[in-house]
Amino acid sequence: MRPTTNEKPLVASRDRGALPLREIAAFVALVFGLAWLVHTPALLSGIGPEDPLYGMSAQLYMFTPGLAALAIGFVVWRRPARVARGLALTLRPFRRVGGYCLLAFLVFTLLGVIAPLVAAALGVIQLDLTGFSGLRAAIEERMPGAAKDLTPTGFPLRAYLVALGMFLLTVVPVTLLMTFGEELGWRGYLLPRLLPLGVWPALLLTGVIHGLWHGPQLLIQARSGWMGADSVAVFLTFVVVAGILFGWLRLASGSVWPAVVAHGANNSVTSLGFLTLSDADTPTHPVLYSGGAGGAVGMVLILLLVGLLAARGQFRVRSFDRSSAN
Repeated sequence: MRPTTNEKPLVASRDRGALPLREIAAFVALVFGLAWLVHTPALLSGIGPEDPLYGMSAQLYMFTPGLAALAIGFVVWRRPARVARGLALTLRPFRRVGGYCLLAFLVFTLLGVIAPLVAAALGVIQLDLTGFSGLRAAIEERMPGAAKDLTPTGFPLRAYLVALGMFLLTVVPVTLLMTFGEELGWRGYLLPRLLPLGVWPALLLTGVIHGLWHGPQLLIQARSGWMGADSVAVFLTFVVVAGILFGWLRLASGSVWPAVVAHGANNSVTSLGFLTLSDADTPTHPVLYSGGAGGAVGMVLILLLVGLLAARGQFRVRSFDRSSAN
């Protein structure tokens, strides 16, 4: 999908302005400080991810990048209109921004379907395309209100549609709200500030900082036995890889909203393919495929898409985004 603009794309380079190093350092220090602060009770009490206190901390933590971006933004730009512009909160032109939002949702939904098929072809997971046992188990566990519509055999279409509707009306909006809190900081604020380094360094460095920001959560999950060193490494790598695609959507659209939608879809609807197609008793693999679009399988699929976009010259800063990079 190409931007609906007649302005000539500009390749990001150092002549786009000086790197606002102090501003970036203040943002990173603030967002990391807030992340560790909200997890301090969970860290000191020694609880694990199953504890409600951890869940509360995790929800608050999702908003720390956005809060840090707003704090730095009001110091730098002062007026609300300039802050909104600096954080790329625009919805105009709606055709372009809305188109990229739709593209983001469709791409990650499709990735969530392709990834389990590839994982099954590689022998990592088992599918159940006759009894749909995984889907039945997921509906009974996660959407019990739709369980009464399950049929004894075949694909439970009515129950699936009811559960899907409940999922789209409840889970997806909450997830989008949380990923807005993240993307306002990462792709709304940080990515454009790093563009004087060049597009690729900015994309990768944003992803690395984003990944390391998960430090308190990863520490809690690792000490509780929920994640091993291999799982942590795969997760951090996935954050960087997926962040390239989130960043492309931000730069191509000139708005943070497509990145919000992509991140939200990755955290929610990508699981639908696995839950629909997998066998109820199938194992997953912490490195190769962990469900959704995760693991090495998901990363390879995203990298193939990134490679296609790069080959078509899509990783460029458009002239409408110049002001956000300065």
